Amino acid sequence: MPDNKSEARSNKLRALFGKIVSGKESITSNNAALFIEALCAQGDRALCLQRIVASPPGYSALQSALGSDTNLAFLKGSITAFLRYLEAPELRTLCGGSISRQLILKFVEEELVWNALVTAFASGELGPEGEEAFSWLLGELVSLPKSKALDFATLALEDRIRERLLQSTAQEVRLRGRKIVHIVDNITAKHEIPLDGPGGRHDNDFADIRKIEILPTSDELASKDPYLPRAQETNERESRPGGLAFHLDSQFRLLREDMLRDLREEVQVTHDVKKKRRKSLSAEHLTLAGVYCDGRSPWSLQFRCTQDLPQMPNKSEKIRRQFLQDNNKFMRHESVARIETDGNEVTLGTIIREEDLLAQKPPILCLQIPGKELERALRYLLGAESIKVVQLDSAVFAYLPILKQLQEIKDLSVEDEILHWETGKPLRRVDYSLSPEISRELYRLRLYKFVSNTSNDLCNILRLTRPTKLDQAQMTCFLSGLRDRVSLIQGPPGMFCVVVYVSRRLNTC
Repeated sequence: MPDNKSEARSNKLRALFGKIVSGKESITSNNAALFIEALCAQGDRALCLQRIVASPPGYSALQSALGSDTNLAFLKGSITAFLRYLEAPELRTLCGGSISRQLILKFVEEELVWNALVTAFASGELGPEGEEAFSWLLGELVSLPKSKALDFATLALEDRIRERLLQSTAQEVRLRGRKIVHIVDNITAKHEIPLDGPGGRHDNDFADIRKIEILPTSDELASKDPYLPRAQETNERESRPGGLAFHLDSQFRLLREDMLRDLREEVQVTHDVKKKRRKSLSAEHLTLAGVYCDGRSPWSLQFRCTQDLPQMPNKSEKIRRQFLQDNNKFMRHESVARIETDGNEVTLGTIIREEDLLAQKPPILCLQIPGKELERALRYLLGAESIKVVQLDSAVFAYLPILKQLQEIKDLSVEDEILHWETGKPLRRVDYSLSPEISRELYRLRLYKFVSNTSNDLCNILRLTRPTKLDQAQMTCFLSGLRDRVSLIQGPPGMFCVVVYVSRRLNTC
């Protein structure tokens, strides 16, 4: 019976849509919402909108229907449904997106409804669906040609609108809000900022890599269009004066994206039970217990467990301490964990492994929250009924020191060799002199003109107690490292270790 009623309603909506688009029936206060419902029920969106725009009666009827009411229920219902209908990706390719832009502009011409929608959004009355629809609409409006977009840029600059966009509980709204702010900053700036360049994709996307938090925010992990510098563009910029900054920027972003890729994959796996390769260590039903600061590390939040941690022995504190000492990967220090509240992803944090607190019954976890996420994370945590922490295994610790150093580098002694060297151009030699003792040994061993023989033992040079012989390829690398400021060493596993070991021993001589 419900299916029959649904089918009967669909038939009535289809008939009403046809009558109004063909001009056989006019829009009234009684059928305006029904007409919008009938439009949104059309499966082929591209065909539906083409039919509307190509029909003068239909086009006029749509405008009349959209401007027929300013009540909150109409805004949250019919207007929201219409805007979500226009969001379909396939409409962007319909006549180059001109039809959807035409309909959007036709809607904002209805000033009473448009102003009512803006007011409802600013006051937080639209609800989740309405906020997503409004953020999409404002994003489209500020993306219009500059002459038209400036009319809406002032709206996006209003504190009440910007705050509502950037502090929304809906992640999609926050991401769109960042993009809107970036676009508005571009069209109102005195100089051009490339829209496809860095900045504006999420709350941790900046043109200056020194402003980027190395640990990603939850919005960044959800963003699907990271900025990655193009190789050709990077090579061109590196060759210019001041090219080192472009080189460091490129290296930082590419290396960090490798780290984020691993994190995204693991976060997705921990969410998807079917794809789970192995069970991640998680602690559920936590409560916020306070703040921890030991004077050694930045302060962290304390989370008290209502249940014991998985794998922890339910025995004396001494045995629990011994377990923690024997299993240093259990709640590994400075490993990354994701935090959920009431089933919603909140942020990533860094585990601070305090064995005294973990050994307690019930145990207490300590997590550092990135600065950019702290305020928003606290809003979620303080009002949460359920808090969950899941430890991630991604080797973020391997990336951190390199990424931090790339952010800090301001000068590079081998800049000419890395950025400006050309094929056939001789490499600069080292600017230090070898000691007489090492020079004698090198000459005696004929290392400057190495010929494969049995006298390639570096025992005397490195002052070793046992023979240390290098083959011809290893010796070539060794000599290159002694003579040239920069050397590219390639080889199978183990070769690099041998060369580094030899070089370090030489430095102690």
